[in-house]
Amino acid sequence: MKHKTATFLLASVVGAVAVFGLTLLIYGTFFQDFLEGFSELSPETTELISRDSINIVAIIIANLAHGVLLATVITWGKFYTPLRGATAAAVVAFLTEVYFLFTQYAIFKTMDLVSAIADTIMWTIVNAIVGALLGWILATSARKRAAPAAIQE
Repeated sequence: MKHKTATFLLASVVGAVAVFGLTLLIYGTFFQDFLEGFSELSPETTELISRDSINIVAIIIANLAHGVLLATVITWGKFYTPLRGATAAAVVAFLTEVYFLFTQYAIFKTMDLVSAIADTIMWTIVNAIVGALLGWILATSARKRAAPAAIQE
């Protein structure tokens, strides 16, 4: 049980770091200019609603929560291969992002339909990559736990 918990925590932290890193890479470099082109907000309004500096503690909490979410889904579903982990994470990401972004699109002028769809696709891809990694990490632990049982038989 101790090994299972340690591996789950490791997968959660790795998932958080991977989500943060991939998001920063994809959204912060390649995708940022694309999304900015679809905002219905004026630069002045964007400046009014944006913080002067990013709250790092909130970013850490958000990414850890997401890492735990993905590790939980993969563990509960026993999606212990990279392909199954990627699929599970992509489905979770797609459905939650559709819920969040399309609700945001319906209520606020922070994005338009094209950016909501593009953002959903990119977030699904990020999570598929992270899910594959977590599926592999959690599979390693599952194989180690199953090995002693197989020896006893």
